[in-house]
Amino acid sequence: MPTKAKNTRIEKRDRAAPKKASNYHHGALRDALIHAARDILESQGYEALSLRAAARRVGVSQAAPYNHFADKSALLAAIAAQGFNEFANAMRQEMDVAMDPQARLNATGIAYVAFATSNPGLFKLMFGSSAHKASDDPELDAARTSAYEVLRGAVHSVQVSAPRHAPNEPLESLRSWALVHGLATMINEGTISPAIYGARSARELAAAILKSPHMEKKGRASNAIKKRGK
Repeated sequence: MPTKAKNTRIEKRDRAAPKKASNYHHGALRDALIHAARDILESQGYEALSLRAAARRVGVSQAAPYNHFADKSALLAAIAAQGFNEFANAMRQEMDVAMDPQARLNATGIAYVAFATSNPGLFKLMFGSSAHKASDDPELDAARTSAYEVLRGAVHSVQVSAPRHAPNEPLESLRSWALVHGLATMINEGTISPAIYGARSARELAAAILKSPHMEKKGRASNAIKKRGK
């Protein structure tokens, strides 16, 4: 009887054992490691993130991640690339419900701030030096470019809607980017709080700034110029 009880305990431990890398389908372990790394990034910070930490969270051997990532930099690049893709999709989805060019540009800014403040650790990684050190990673380069093109395209549409009043497009893109990036960074770092300005969330504060009388006046002026040109 004691032997049987001992065997039962061993069987229970076996069932509770972590998944081995061989139990993952091809590509599934890579995705699981990225997901685990993102959890660590948001809950514990960049300093706690490593290939070993991700492996422990997934429940695989410390050697398993190296089948998918050459080193920590490769893992960081994959995380940043995934972040930029999600970032671009968030801006596109926000734009889809807007009608005129200025409203669509405002929508990209609102989505920008909302995404950044909902994923502070990821956002910091995406625009931090660690991601830029991996700038030779083609997947990351493509994802970063795609995200910026969403914003640049929205700025371009505003400029086309009022060609006689169109300022320098690259500088206008930078101005729009700097505005929302700066706002998101100040919120994430605790420099400002949306509540101080009467907003219930970062998203609401971004909308209030982008839809301020100054911005609306600018949009009306562009539309008036466009109508006079017809």
